[in-house]
This record gives sequence, structure tokens and C-alpha cells, in this order.
Amino acid sequence: MSQNEKRKLFKYNEDGILEILSENLAVENGFNTFQSKTLLLGIPGKDLRLIAVVGELEDDDIMNLDLEDIDKQMDYNGSH
Repeated sequence: MSQNEKRKLFKYNEDGILEILSENLAVENGFNTFQSKTLLLGIPGKDLRLIAVVGELEDDDIMNLDLEDIDKQMDYNGSH
């Protein structure tokens, strides 16, 4: 498959996907510098979902959060 000026192809691994999503969420919510923790859960095409926490750069407690537990406790609340 070829690329041209009107079409670009992309392929990302899980780390790349999570980095793009967390950066987008940070910008969308007004963070210039930030700390984040993200996790993809589920099965693609069935129940794939992102759990993400984005906060101030100094908020070191973010790294101690259990994202799987957060997934069990909260409903979907994304903007899309």
C-alpha cells in the first residue's frame, strides 16, 4: 500500500497508542505539562476501552492508582 500527498499510513504499537491518547486528553483538558497513567482493557471489536488518568505534573500519586479497579467503578464518560 502506498502513501501520497493525500493519504498517510500509520501503524502504532500499544505504547504509541497510549501516548497519543494521553497527550490528546491532556491538551483537551488544559494541561501543558502533565503526568498520566493509561491502560487499554478488553477485546478489540468487542469491549476495548481506555482507562486514563491525567493530572498536574507534580501529582505523583497518579502512578499509585489501580486502573483496573477504576475501570470496575466508573461508567463511560469520554467526549466521543
